[in-house]
Amino acid sequence: MDLSFILESVGPMDPTFTVKSFVALFVIVDAFGVVPIFISLLEDYKEADKQAIIKMAVQVATIALIILTLTGNLIFQLLGIDMYSFRIAAGIILLIISIEMLFGRKTRTGSSDKIEIEKEDIAITPMAIPLLTGPGAITTGIVLFDEAGTVLNRIILIINIILVFWISYVIFSKLNLVYRALGRTGTRVVTRIMGLMLSAISVQFIISGISEVVRLGIVG
Repeated sequence: MDLSFILESVGPMDPTFTVKSFVALFVIVDAFGVVPIFISLLEDYKEADKQAIIKMAVQVATIALIILTLTGNLIFQLLGIDMYSFRIAAGIILLIISIEMLFGRKTRTGSSDKIEIEKEDIAITPMAIPLLTGPGAITTGIVLFDEAGTVLNRIILIINIILVFWISYVIFSKLNLVYRALGRTGTRVVTRIMGLMLSAISVQFIISGISEVVRLGIVG
């Protein structure tokens, strides 16, 4: 098979997109930010049980986000929703999340108060969904998949999703160590920094969506 044909089919790699997608996903998953929540949820479990629950939660979150990232655009087509509309809405949602992170508020898009769960289900709810793969992460995945453009960039996006959750798993597997190292203040500082980065990404989403509307001559 002609190698040049294969390379042309998958398209070129965009280094900027590679970095942007990784940073956006890592920030919105916010592994450091949910460390205190995970510690609270798992405090009554033995160490072996904690590790098993964490592993399952990360696996479920990874699979869920990949599936929704891949099928999100198809769902929009079936519903008749244009991507620029979703991109603007996504930017607004992410901006709200980033502001909540910056001001240290518990984001309602990532978790829900007073969730009643059985112990055997804790890995799925609330740890995997919605703490790890919540509306913010789903929104980010779908928008980035649309922005990827080429097959290679979309493959890189999926790899970045897996990489982000692998790094998150490493962090979660050392919950007590990470929390002791960062402390309450350190954890808050990390969350604020991630919130600032997310705010910049969200504004870019909004600008991109509005630019697409203007380019298509829908308004103005």
